[in-house]
Amino acid sequence: MTEIPVTTTFIALYAIALVPLTGWVGLLRGKIGVLRGHGDNPVLEKRIRFHGNLTENAPAMAFVLGASEMLGMTSWVLWAAVGAFVIGRIMYFRLYDKEIRALAMSITQFPAAFLAFWCLYAVYIS
Repeated sequence: MTEIPVTTTFIALYAIALVPLTGWVGLLRGKIGVLRGHGDNPVLEKRIRFHGNLTENAPAMAFVLGASEMLGMTSWVLWAAVGAFVIGRIMYFRLYDKEIRALAMSITQFPAAFLAFWCLYAVYIS
């Protein structure tokens, strides 16, 4: 069996993070009586985007993280990529209503892009 502890940890933390985010959205939906969409409620819209943005970005990170780990990427680089991704997610949450939010998205997506290019290099060039 191939062990991929960095990827396994990342996936586990991602799955755990979805629980409170889903609850955070659901509780507000129940409170304001909106079953679908955001009902023109800016707070609900923001919460939906926090949840949605994580579900849009984390799976791609998990895929390239797992592929990189299986292809032999150094553990510290994988952990650094996970750390950068998490920092980007926290920054996205904190900076959501600011124009600098693009920086947070870049920090979130750069590790996955880096690992994706490294995977291509590992498979086709090295």
